[in-house]
Parts: sequence; structure tokens; C-alpha cells
Amino acid sequence: MPKTTHVMLSEIREQPAALARLLTEQASPIGEIVTALRRRKPTLVVFVARGTSHNAAIYGQYLVETLLRIPTSTAMPSVTTLYDRTPDWTAAAIIAISQSGRSVDVAEVVAEARKQGALTVALTNDPASPLAERSAHVLPLSAGPEQAVVATKTFTASLAALAALVAGWGQHRDLARSLPRLPDVVQGVVNHDATIKALAKKHARRDPWVVTTRGYMLGVGDEAALKLKETAYAAAESMSAAELLHGPIAMLDKKSTVLLLLPPGRTRPGLIDVRVALRNRAVPTLTFAFGDDPGDVAINAGLPEAFAPIAAAPAVHLFAYHLAVTRKLDPDNPRGLKKVTITR
Repeated sequence: MPKTTHVMLSEIREQPAALARLLTEQASPIGEIVTALRRRKPTLVVFVARGTSHNAAIYGQYLVETLLRIPTSTAMPSVTTLYDRTPDWTAAAIIAISQSGRSVDVAEVVAEARKQGALTVALTNDPASPLAERSAHVLPLSAGPEQAVVATKTFTASLAALAALVAGWGQHRDLARSLPRLPDVVQGVVNHDATIKALAKKHARRDPWVVTTRGYMLGVGDEAALKLKETAYAAAESMSAAELLHGPIAMLDKKSTVLLLLPPGRTRPGLIDVRVALRNRAVPTLTFAFGDDPGDVAINAGLPEAFAPIAAAPAVHLFAYHLAVTRKLDPDNPRGLKKVTITR
């Protein structure tokens, strides 16, 4: 008998409650970390993460570079674990993201950076994990136990945690005022489940997929492609719309399908132009819109552009889930995967 409720779907539906817990239970740790960051005044922010958490880190990079004007980088953990070298991060803030906190290489990078005297921060769902033990500052995600192999609620919680940290660090009061609205906004997105399910059913046989967007939304684009691969075994790739125009658009035709994530703000006009170019080439294009564009899925959340990816996350999770189920796959048991992936 097929499952009537998958763990993955249950955990997607838990995202509003997870965000509410994060923003209330972790207000003090958020404030303490913000104070430490403001006091240290790092000249570089380095993110350390793997998989889904790396997608969250890309969002963090856009937040820091755009709102704080501080250069960012992503660490290459194998430099530390395989080559026994660690860059000089003395003047940097190291922000590690891991839902389990048990990725050996991520924890080792943080440990080495802390030895150098760098400010280290861990975002993890397990405050007793090896990563948390090695970091000077810990921000628990408060998502509750995540049982599904593919991470969903911890991803969205990671985005919200980064948003809260950067809003406080940069004293962006307008953004800070939007934080309490996130649980209700995400609940509204989850309420679009029937529309997203119907769209997944309609396009269940389509392959390959390209997910495209720009700016703050890019990390969620990468997350969408990853979830399509993990759960629906789709041939999926994510890329910036700017990169798409620099060559890869040549490979797209009527056999391809493009999932376009359309946020509000500065990237919107250019993305609409890309959509027109794709449709002129007869490339099937689905639009998940998070502003006033009608789209195939239209969610006018009224969030600032910088926070729109937090609303987009559950939408792409639901789409990947329903595509997998329509293809008669079990998203709770993707082949070859387990909950915690150990890399060294």
C-alpha cells in the first residue's frame, strides 16, 4: 500500500511552526551573536557548508554582500582536511551551517579557524553536535527533529536565521520588522499546496529541468534543483539567469522545462525578459512568482526582496515532493542517500 502521508510532506508543513520557534526561542542567541559580530567588525565572512546547507550559504552571501557590503567567500573544506592547510582567516567571521552538525570536514574547518582567533558561528539543528562544540557561538535552528532524508524545514530555518543575523548586524530596522511575519507568510505558501500539486502532476513526465533566477533567490534555485534530483530523480540544473544567457540557453528547446523563480525587486524586469526569450524559443517555462506577477504559482507575500527566498523555499520543496510522488517514487527513501552524509 502506498503511503498516505510522507514524512517529507509533514516536515514541509511544519515550517511555519519551526520559524516561529526560531524567532522566539533563539532571540537571545541571535542578539548575542549580532553583538559579537558588531564588536569584531570582520572584513571577510566565510561560509562553510555542504549540500542543502550550502544552498542556504549562498543566500547568506547575498545578504552580507548586499546589506553589509562585506566581501564573502565559501570555504573549501578539503583544503583543511585533505591538504592539511587552512587559509589565514584571522580577520574573518566563519559561519558554518549544518542541519546535523556532524559533517566532519565542516566541523574541522571551524575548529582550525577558531584556533587562529577567527570569530566562529554555527547554525545547526543539534546544539550538542560536534560542530556546535567546536564553534565559539551557536545558533540552534529550533526546527525540531527532522526525520526525512532530504532536509526541508532546517533549510528554511537556516535562511531565516541568516536573515535575522544580518538584519540585526546591519541595524536594518525595516527588515527586522518583517521577521515576525515570516511564520504566517510561510503558512500562506504551504496553503498553495493544491496548486503546486496540480502543476507537478501536469509536468510529471518532463525532463530535463533547468531552474533559473537571480540575486537573493539564487540559493533557493540551487535548492530546487537539488530537491528535484534527490526526490524525483530528475535531470535538473540550477543557474543564474545571467549565466543562462551567456551560453547554456543554446541547449534548451521544447523538450526542456525551465522553472523560473521570480522575486520582487531589482531582478524582476530582467527575469521577465529572460522568460520572454525562452518562450520565443518555444521552451516550456513555469513561473513561481513572489510579487505581483500572476505566474503558474503566484504568492504575493509582501515581503522585502531580501526575504522573498524564505517564502520561496517551501514552494520548491512542495513541487519536488509532488513531482516525486506523481512519478510513483518514495521521497522519504531516495536511493543511495541517508540522513547524515559524512565527508572528510
